[in-house]
Amino acid sequence: MKYQKSMMKIMETLFSEDKERIVESLIKESRTGRNSSFEALDFLEKRGFIELTKVGNQKKVILVKDNFSFQFKYYLDSIRVKELKGFLQLLINLLNLELSKVSKFKYGVLFGSVLTNKSFNDIDILLVGDGLKISDLKTLDKMRKMIERFFGVILNFHLGSSNFEEVSRGIVFYQSSYILELSNIQKQYLEFFDSFCEGIFNKNDRSLFEISLLNLAYVFCSLNNFHPKSKKEAGNYFYKKYKIKTFSELNKRGIEIGKKIFK
Repeated sequence: MKYQKSMMKIMETLFSEDKERIVESLIKESRTGRNSSFEALDFLEKRGFIELTKVGNQKKVILVKDNFSFQFKYYLDSIRVKELKGFLQLLINLLNLELSKVSKFKYGVLFGSVLTNKSFNDIDILLVGDGLKISDLKTLDKMRKMIERFFGVILNFHLGSSNFEEVSRGIVFYQSSYILELSNIQKQYLEFFDSFCEGIFNKNDRSLFEISLLNLAYVFCSLNNFHPKSKKEAGNYFYKKYKIKTFSELNKRGIEIGKKIFK
């Protein structure tokens, strides 16, 4: 299919802003070749993804909003999620695990300044589902506090109804149909994350600091294909690279290593 690239660019343009477009304007905005664009539009129209209607001597393109056409959006959004910089992919993966425990949350949508600004202090997240209430957010209270403390950002949760307009407000990063399967190293990292946050919330408990440090040491060993025979060996291997003495230092290295695991 020679026009596949043009087809994806056209669909990306149509999903970028909810408005009708004249064919010529769409081609220009999508930056696609004329011949491949017309082939792509013909393909999309015949299969019901778009509608073409005449406006005088021109044709207008209208996106058909249904579950099949929105598979394009979810695919495009998955690419954008993978392109997110800094700790955002790590944060999203941690949040996805929590959202999967609440059946009422059908979609998670990232929107706002986090998508446009290099620096931000808060993250806007739209949770979409049927009949959602403010009280439903209580199920996320613990994870919200953990994420906010660990990453140093504020999570602003917003609620929306299940419809195409709501999931079009930003990048869809979570769907309730996702299969969330963790590798052994990711499971070990979650043990670190849980023990670290528990230690912080318990006034920098030193015993929990040691547990968190050891958990992260095992993660680091796995990341470097080193297989320690004892806790001491894992700790020594980690200590050669990172000499961590405080929760603050552990926090910093935890994010640094976590970004390499959840990507």
